[in-house]
Amino acid sequence: MKRFEITCAAVLINLFLGNAVVAGDETRTGRVSAPASISSRNSDALSAKNIAVRVRNDGEQITVEATFVVPILPEQAWAVLTDFDNIPNFNSGVISSRVTGRTGNRVWVSQKGATKYGFLTFSYDSKREIDLFPFSKIQERLTSGSMRKLEETTQLTLEGDQTRITYHAVFIPGTWIPPMVGNAFIKHEAREQFAELVNEMIRRNQVKIASREP
Repeated sequence: MKRFEITCAAVLINLFLGNAVVAGDETRTGRVSAPASISSRNSDALSAKNIAVRVRNDGEQITVEATFVVPILPEQAWAVLTDFDNIPNFNSGVISSRVTGRTGNRVWVSQKGATKYGFLTFSYDSKREIDLFPFSKIQERLTSGSMRKLEETTQLTLEGDQTRITYHAVFIPGTWIPPMVGNAFIKHEAREQFAELVNEMIRRNQVKIASREP
């Protein structure tokens, strides 16, 4: 079995790479409800259906946009999105992740990950420079890896007592992916990976609430 190697430079995009031919839209409600129990990736599917994902292809360059609402405050969502050292504990596509440097609100992160799609295995490694604007925006840029380009922005906006997360990324894959799997791969894995992050946010909030109960 041939192993296809790909790279992705960010937590929220680590499974988005597709062939340059693919492009698709997933229009959902953009609202995620809190699950009663979170124990496996199967439970993520409930949340994944409510995550709006849009993928555009301009030829060589691919743009990914996503938006969803989480029933927690921005500070709580921020804690998960920036927990770089512990990402492997709640993101099934990440094998290792560590902060390699930090200066003020600028962080450097190194990651390795892998996922399977059918009989194919996709893996990546990346080094990123991340600028943090607590608790509203995260900007990331690829500094090294097999991708040719990656620039992304994640924004957090308070909506009542909930948080809307808006994600935008532009990237150029460094390795070809079979067209027959590209479109389905992006649509499925993008929603699943976002759902894992959402579920971790909700899980931590539930633990916090439970700890306050008498």
